[in-house]
Amino acid sequence: MITINTAESALKNIYLESVIHDLNEKTNPFLTMIGKNTKTIAERDARAAVRFGDEGSVAAGEEDSILPTAKDPRQADIVTPIKNLYGTFQITDKALRAAQNSPGAFSSLLGGEMKNLVSTAQNNLNRMVYGNGNAFVGFTVFHNAAGSMFHIPSRFKNNFYPGQKLVAMNPNNQQIGGVITVNTINVIPTDATRMGITYTGTWPTTKFDRIYLYPAELANLEMNGVDSLFLPETLYNLKKADYQEIMPFTSFDDDNNLNILDEDVLIEFFDNLEEHTQGAASDIILTHPNVRKALFENLRDTRNNIDVTEFQGGFKGFTFNGIPMYSDIRCMAGTAYALNSESFAMQQLCDWTWLEGEDGSILRPVTGKPVYSATLVKYADLICEKPFLQGKLTGYSALRWR
Repeated sequence: MITINTAESALKNIYLESVIHDLNEKTNPFLTMIGKNTKTIAERDARAAVRFGDEGSVAAGEEDSILPTAKDPRQADIVTPIKNLYGTFQITDKALRAAQNSPGAFSSLLGGEMKNLVSTAQNNLNRMVYGNGNAFVGFTVFHNAAGSMFHIPSRFKNNFYPGQKLVAMNPNNQQIGGVITVNTINVIPTDATRMGITYTGTWPTTKFDRIYLYPAELANLEMNGVDSLFLPETLYNLKKADYQEIMPFTSFDDDNNLNILDEDVLIEFFDNLEEHTQGAASDIILTHPNVRKALFENLRDTRNNIDVTEFQGGFKGFTFNGIPMYSDIRCMAGTAYALNSESFAMQQLCDWTWLEGEDGSILRPVTGKPVYSATLVKYADLICEKPFLQGKLTGYSALRWR
């Protein structure tokens, strides 16, 4: 007979390994590339020492001249708290009892729950890869500033609630307008795919419509994604004004005409990035499907060859300037990140595992409900040890950015 102990044993000994593999290897090609850089740590913070500047230990001279003297190395110490990443699924007592006399039904039951858990976790991890550590809650598809109302896709509806305080940020990670407070959330009668949200506060009509929780310092609970390198004032714990030598390269088009990010723009960006990094190469480009489409059409129209490539993990893309490009709907449209994956590391206390109770149990009854719950957990953060090798091109779009 199938029991709770049987279910727990299956979760620990059968499903956990495949869940770890799918989350680490099949979530995003960039995460797969940096998987070899994973570092297990024994502290609550992720750390990196970034060395910079010319140490002066290499020089040309006369045959009998004084040898060059090495200077004390200059370095910046990056420190960021590791994040708490959770994934929870529930299974009803009724479902367990229905499958208790059928191993096949029990396997299908748990297998289905694991697929749902992995799919949800991959979606959220993927979003964090392109984020900046702050809690992104959605983007607008329509904004009526005069009526203090905006529309969001219905899939974001559970991220909003009355009384919630929000801010909007532009592609250059600068807050626009003031802080707004959510009043009501309603389905749009003429379009069930949208939710209408009314608010109190001042929020100008702009193309910059990505919405985050406020205040940022309380919302900085998510994993530091690649966009965290490009915050306007800080790099992890460092003030950018004090460490210009290690800052990444940013090119921002603030033209309100919403210029298309085409081949010429991207080539110029890489020329400038190469000068910034002194020739260090990027090994992956992350962007939005809108950018991929614009580049594809541009290359096709100019009769240039389009080389398709396959990333580890089964992801597909094409190369630009010899660099593999991967597009994802969760990346901001009108934006391209040129990254050196060897500069990144996933620093973690442990890999994905089940959260256990004092008695070692992982399936726990939910108070007041005929339901059992289990939680997958990982304490980790993504950290870049050479920020100056990374680049971001943003502010472009055919219609709008996301």
